[in-house]
Amino acid sequence: MRVCIVAMSAVLATHIAPAGWALSTCDAAGFGPLPDVELVSAREVAEPAAHCSVAGVIGGKINFELLLPDKWNGKFVMGGGGGFVGSVMNTALMYGALQSGYATVGTDTGHQAHPIDASWALNDLEAIVNFGHLAVHRTAVTAKALTNAYYGDRISRSYFTGCSRGGGQAIMSALRYPEDFDAVAAGAYAINWTGIAVQAAKITEAMYPDPQKLDRAVVGPEAQALIERSYLAACDALDGLEDGILNDPRQCKFDVGSLLCTAEKSDSCLTAEELAAVRVVYDGPKTSSGEALYFGFPFGGETSPGGWSRWLTGGLDTLEAAGEFQEGIEAGDFAVPVTPSAFFGFGTGIIRNFVYHDPEWSYAGADFSTYAQDAAAAAATLNATDRDLSAFRARGGKMLLYSGWSDNAQSGLAMIDYYEGLLSHDPSVQQDARLFMMPGVDHCFGGAGPSWVNFLSEIDRWAETDTAPDAVVAYWIDDKGQPAGGRPVCAYPDVARYDGKGDPRDPSSFSCGSQ
Repeated sequence: MRVCIVAMSAVLATHIAPAGWALSTCDAAGFGPLPDVELVSAREVAEPAAHCSVAGVIGGKINFELLLPDKWNGKFVMGGGGGFVGSVMNTALMYGALQSGYATVGTDTGHQAHPIDASWALNDLEAIVNFGHLAVHRTAVTAKALTNAYYGDRISRSYFTGCSRGGGQAIMSALRYPEDFDAVAAGAYAINWTGIAVQAAKITEAMYPDPQKLDRAVVGPEAQALIERSYLAACDALDGLEDGILNDPRQCKFDVGSLLCTAEKSDSCLTAEELAAVRVVYDGPKTSSGEALYFGFPFGGETSPGGWSRWLTGGLDTLEAAGEFQEGIEAGDFAVPVTPSAFFGFGTGIIRNFVYHDPEWSYAGADFSTYAQDAAAAAATLNATDRDLSAFRARGGKMLLYSGWSDNAQSGLAMIDYYEGLLSHDPSVQQDARLFMMPGVDHCFGGAGPSWVNFLSEIDRWAETDTAPDAVVAYWIDDKGQPAGGRPVCAYPDVARYDGKGDPRDPSSFSCGSQ
């Protein structure tokens, strides 16, 4: 199958109209035949910028939508998806890609389902490979060929932007298909799916010891608020500014064990059961013999709407029936799986359908002592943990990594571990790969800290100038979608330090430096 795909890619790469010629109308028939590709429709759309929308299917299963602006800037960007995807998603659109003149594409990665539903993967190896890496590659190659044909000119630069699953797609593309993109922005990058699955399963077990009783988690909102205000009281001023945001939570040495109740339970202490569950979150999952399975989470996100209650704790009696598990990701018309938290859905979904192919698998009583071996086959397809970026860099590839410190879906500790692994493999990678850890930011965006950065503009500037960014400015956004102050986010390991005077929402009041 690999040989066939490579051959098709070569054919598609040469599918370009003669120089100076372009299609005169937005017409699917005008593109001509493409190998293993069916163009379903092409239509003119006026908003948010005039463009031709082309929908198609690759290999009979991989749906995509390519948007070709009337005023093309000569560049191409693919936007990633979220969760298990399951419908055509393109997060590059949130950066105004179309209005800026980019040809842009998104894909469903080869299946149709709610983004927290993984039942489609059960015993379907083709679907798993498509989701793991192949669908993004085939969509990119196809979309670029169609773009070349439509405009009668070759794309000058190709980018990928994505967060969460999309961040993982960005890194996977750089590793497996280094020729596809010139620069990628990868946020909250889900690259170790089998590790995330066991982390999610163990946290879920701690919060819901009985998988049949999902109404209320062991740790509820009151306990979460107690923990947050306690460590902030101890550590908020460490970075020189008391603002409810920790610059680097690793610097906070607050011991949650100090909150253990010594008498009757009250709102100012944790029961032994609550403390044990909290320790699984912060310390990370372990086997029954104490062997570490994956990372824990640093302090952050305990009371944020996009934090613990969404991802880790929740409860069927406290969660509203919503069609989205993650803000900004359209869930479509699919039924919402019954899940008390996003981690319940992801942990059981991955392990049941990707690892064991057993729809009845339960975390109750699971030991996980052989999990690494059991998950090896799934990991080989899903995980993008290789530290060798040499093929991507040899083509001049740039990789901008970012993550919120208060992210409760992808641990900031895991994000840092991957980046430090890149540097350990080759210290010179810092020339072409930078990490930006965002204080107080939830999963992809939101939270107490400023989270809005146009990462498409950032990687375009980097690719065009070959100058790596030492800092980016992140903004808070008001209820009208406008910037409401900002701060610099410094390239790791530097942090933004408050200068001791000036508006704490003015970027000029901060400077980058070491811890």
